[in-house]
Amino acid sequence: MTNNPMLDVLIIGAGFSGICAGIKLKQAGIEKFRIYDKASGIGGTWWNNVYPGAACDIPSHLYCYSFEPNPDWSRLYSPQEEIQAYIEGCADKYGLRPHLNLGREIRALRFDEAMATWEAAFTDGERVRARFVINGSGGLHKPLTPHFKGAENFAGVSMHTAEWDRGFDPSGKDIAIIGSAASAIQVLPAIAGKANSISLFQRTPNYILPRNDFAYSDRWKSLFKRFPFLARLHRQIIFYYLEMRVFPIIKRPDYRAKRMEEAKRYIKVMTRGRKVRAAMVPEYEMGCKRILISDNFFDALNSDNVELVPQPIAAITEDGIKCGDGSTRSFDAIVYATGYDMEGHLFSIDVTGENGLTLKQAWKDGAQAYHGVMAPGFPNYFMATGPNTGVGTASVVYMIEQSVGWIMKCIRRAGKDRVVSVTQEATAAYNDRIQSAFPDTVWTSGCQSWYRKPDGRIEILYPHDARTYRRQMKRIDPKHVRFTPVSQKTRPILQAAK
Repeated sequence: MTNNPMLDVLIIGAGFSGICAGIKLKQAGIEKFRIYDKASGIGGTWWNNVYPGAACDIPSHLYCYSFEPNPDWSRLYSPQEEIQAYIEGCADKYGLRPHLNLGREIRALRFDEAMATWEAAFTDGERVRARFVINGSGGLHKPLTPHFKGAENFAGVSMHTAEWDRGFDPSGKDIAIIGSAASAIQVLPAIAGKANSISLFQRTPNYILPRNDFAYSDRWKSLFKRFPFLARLHRQIIFYYLEMRVFPIIKRPDYRAKRMEEAKRYIKVMTRGRKVRAAMVPEYEMGCKRILISDNFFDALNSDNVELVPQPIAAITEDGIKCGDGSTRSFDAIVYATGYDMEGHLFSIDVTGENGLTLKQAWKDGAQAYHGVMAPGFPNYFMATGPNTGVGTASVVYMIEQSVGWIMKCIRRAGKDRVVSVTQEATAAYNDRIQSAFPDTVWTSGCQSWYRKPDGRIEILYPHDARTYRRQMKRIDPKHVRFTPVSQKTRPILQAAK
């Protein structure tokens, strides 16, 4: 069954990308759109990740829309529940509730060349047509759980941080946390005080710096609310600090070396015990893997009931974990803090464009998109967080605003009777420029990280700073992006059908 009337725009995902796109469509006077999300609530990443201690590593005044500042952030780095409440508040303020369709999962998208429209097929059998599709699904929701021998036999509680059981009580339990990166260093301090014991299984140490978090006083919140320019100034200070002080770690070896020594000294000072200290200091270049920040991780790690286990896992038994050295430990619960399937979200929906070309076929040699937003052969299909749009230091919300802004330029220019497409030549040239910039970054310095594919190719990150991305998204290059009248696009197909 196909719903009528046909939509102007179908949006996938009700996180920061999807809500931003919905707001901009309404501001442009476009009302025939729907936002679909397979989850039962708004927030995307922040709806799914509800583990104890969940928070963002980007200061809140930058991790929000520039057009919708929030003077009431409680802290420099506000927790998950505030971020989700912010997204829900934006949906309410801009009237997006009537456009939301939650608990609806799209399994496939197909471009109908005869009609120059996209058809979405849902898992429940429904079909919906739309002129444009904006894929706003993010990468931090599909859990990546390594397969360990015997994991299915574990008799206790096991869960990924992205699938946290809200009813789980860590009190008095012996808990294993597998993984020691971003989510692990948040959940460990949040449950260490309740658990009987925690064993943190670490494969590779990380650079962990102080978060320097603080609470905003009522006076500061009042000033931000009364004088909005102060909130904008605060946001700009944060932005330029990340651009001028943090991003150079990625590009400048001399600067990176100084920051790296400072970080190692900090880790050594903060850890207790010679063996733990030796296991916690990384040997690879700082920034090659994600740089982590925390104010309370080391205090938790140094607790008497917390043990660092820098051992490979040989197997999971019915009552615990067998380590690579042959030792075994018994646990009541295992928490997988093992990250996310960053590529999976791009292929979670079967997308078929012109001439039966699927996105998987188009990207068989690697994912690539013009400006990270469009792929040749897939007209009127946009990605808000497509290949090579991730940032190592700035706010992804900032990047989303730039990509959605560019998408809106395309939709407005297309009007009611044109199809938007990008050329193969422009896409290949853009991708070549992006890939040729990576050897000048720390991400290619030798460590293995989730940033890089096994062959060394980087398809997640953007190799320049956020200001560069903003500049490239300012305009549409008519030599690269084509706006073809629908009649010209469909007439040959309709004639052939006759």
